[in-house]
Amino acid sequence: MKTKLFAIALFGTLAFTACSTSDSNEYCSNPGATCPDDTAIDATACCTDQSCYWTYDNSKYQCNGTDCGDVLDQIITSACVSSTKSVNIQNDADLAKLKAQLTAVTEKLLVEARGASGCD
Repeated sequence: MKTKLFAIALFGTLAFTACSTSDSNEYCSNPGATCPDDTAIDATACCTDQSCYWTYDNSKYQCNGTDCGDVLDQIITSACVSSTKSVNIQNDADLAKLKAQLTAVTEKLLVEARGASGCD
């Protein structure tokens, strides 16, 4: 009986720690997105198995990897509709296209990071 309890406790401990390593790998990518005027959006997404963030214009924007909409809106607005540019996002389709491209990168990196850590 004690052997079974010990085995169950050991298995439970190993299963829990397999997904909560303190040395999570970080996966990063610059999606190469562009504004409607072909200005490059120099932003990079990075994810671990726990969370994600974007860097743009020397700022770091935290997001959880599955809901980064507000962060992406800030980056797109800053990159494409700044006061120094006369570029306008023509319609919601332009915004949706950029946001979808950046969202896909975040989701891909999060899946890679979780897969590498055993947290699928």
